[in-house]
Amino acid sequence: MSMILYNLVGGGRSALASSVLDHPTRLLAESADGRHTEPMRGDHLAPAPAPTTRVTTFELFFDLVFVLTITRLTEVLHHEPDVIGLLTVFLILGNIWWMYAGYGWLTSNRATSSLPSRLLLFVAMGGFLVMAIATPNAFGADGLAFGLAYLVVVVVHLVITLSFQRGGGRAVMQAAVSNLGSAVLLIIAGFVEGAADWWLWGIAAALHVGLLEFGRYGSFSLLAAHFVERHSVVLIVALGESMVALGIGIGDRVLDPALLVAALMSLGLAAALWSLYFLDLDDDAERSLETAPSERVVRIAGRAFGYGFVPLLGGIVMISAGLAEVLEHPLDRLSPSGAAFLAGGAGIYILGIAAFRQAVAAAGGIQWLASGAATAVCIVAMWRGAALVALAEVALLGVILFGLAMISHRLRQRLRQDARGAVVSD
Repeated sequence: MSMILYNLVGGGRSALASSVLDHPTRLLAESADGRHTEPMRGDHLAPAPAPTTRVTTFELFFDLVFVLTITRLTEVLHHEPDVIGLLTVFLILGNIWWMYAGYGWLTSNRATSSLPSRLLLFVAMGGFLVMAIATPNAFGADGLAFGLAYLVVVVVHLVITLSFQRGGGRAVMQAAVSNLGSAVLLIIAGFVEGAADWWLWGIAAALHVGLLEFGRYGSFSLLAAHFVERHSVVLIVALGESMVALGIGIGDRVLDPALLVAALMSLGLAAALWSLYFLDLDDDAERSLETAPSERVVRIAGRAFGYGFVPLLGGIVMISAGLAEVLEHPLDRLSPSGAAFLAGGAGIYILGIAAFRQAVAAAGGIQWLASGAATAVCIVAMWRGAALVALAEVALLGVILFGLAMISHRLRQRLRQDARGAVVSD
């Protein structure tokens, strides 16, 4: 399965990868004294093993374990199909996604082929697995287990980072303090209940935002092709895992015509979500990171794949929860929570796409207008969804998402043609 995903997501990137190899200085952040830095192993002068520009099968294995944590968030919505459940989902997602993004950066700077690196990454995978198991009760009985597993993930990340960032540096120390602080807060949250629990989780997430916005990244480098592809893999695996979860939910039920149509329409909705990102945005992100000033690359990446991807993944979780109800009762009206999860998840996904476009400077006025209109229709569908048959709600959202994807794709093609024409005329 990992090789199939590798070919699907990685296909067609060889030219971009070659561009990255031909222009490595574009991808290196400058140090405080203005010199480009090279990843180092410890205090030795020999550089760390160079990472490949393509995502490896080992990294795909890592991602499959991590995505289990995301798919388990759907169970939170099953237990608490209300605003409290939604807030819980996004607080958990915001904290775990930050650390995944840290590992995405890590493997774009250091090869994962050495035995010590893989052993440490296996330990981190174990931490993510424990977090996945503890996720449905992370605000309850399993909170301490979640916090301790989070600490393991943070410590492994710091150990590997220090092994090739010579002397640590101010940027690494800032990240270490923030990440360890978040882990400690989540561990403390495992001992408390009620409002204190929420405050601790919220402050832990706020530390990550503060580090992104106010931290210094002079000693951090970023290999754009690898970084973008790594996050694209997670998104497509999350979409695939949501389909797997729905298939498991159907169980051994008899495949009547209504259930068959519901299953196919669920796949169509997932394809629409795929189209919104993969038709253009992964290429736009890669191009933006390659051409951005070196001192801004890491912050652009953080805003695009941090602020943008949390609503993308959260939207997938919400839609999966809504589709579970559709498959159970395809010809019945949706419950208020089912309608809210389906249409609200689609709206949040669209807003995530808009935030991503803004971060990578790939948003035009017409695209913003189209995204706003699509989000407004999703809000109406969320409000009126309980009056619709479940299949009608899915069909409406599929039309909205596919329509927005086609409009955005046409606009991007036109902008690229205009840019090429301007270059020729010059």
